[in-house]
Amino acid sequence: MGRKNDVSYSQAEGWHITITLTESDTCSSDTITIPKELVEAKLFPWWSAKRSAGLLEPNSFEMVQLYEYESEITTAVAMKRDENGNFKLHGWSCIQRKRNFRTGDVIVFWWDKNYGRLNFELLMIANQSFLN
Repeated sequence: MGRKNDVSYSQAEGWHITITLTESDTCSSDTITIPKELVEAKLFPWWSAKRSAGLLEPNSFEMVQLYEYESEITTAVAMKRDENGNFKLHGWSCIQRKRNFRTGDVIVFWWDKNYGRLNFELLMIANQSFLN
């Protein structure tokens, strides 16, 4: 029997990272920024100590499989710490070109422990909620 896929995003789970896209996330930049505090609190607990510590080293990066729930497409991106201590996902422009997210859209990330990947989905189109 194969592994069962994690369920879609659930607010009750509590391990999610919600990001409101900025202009730099949706323009010609190749990155999306995730605040340091959120990565350390919501992702690092699922990772090995070696993987988490390695990402904190200067000029290091971790390859992360980024899975979009709606399209069921997985894209490999590099996660790297920036000069402010926040984390950037390099390779985001590949996803941005396909989906054409807009400034103000809200997306949510969560770690899929069954597949060892970072899932995400569009939670809200700028000023419109999918949640009731």
